[in-house]
Amino acid sequence: MNKFDIIKILSKKKNLTEKDSNIIIATIIEEITQALRFGDRVEFRGFGVFYIKKRERRIARNPKTGEKILADKKCIPYFKMSKTLYEYINQ
Repeated sequence: MNKFDIIKILSKKKNLTEKDSNIIIATIIEEITQALRFGDRVEFRGFGVFYIKKRERRIARNPKTGEKILADKKCIPYFKMSKTLYEYINQ
């Protein structure tokens, strides 16, 4: 399933145009992205939590050459599913 499939399903279930459904989905994605950019958590009860972890500068290894390199500090996005979603998937 991709974004377009979700837009089509939303438009059918809620009697919306595909244009309106696209705006809704795009807004949700944009808001999640902005929240993560500013370091906030995004929680959907019964689904899961989007959050970031900060990875400090470190010495890494180039897998092709084996040479040691300095990896920059960065933020990595994570998703942790809720217990409800986990149990539903694993029935």
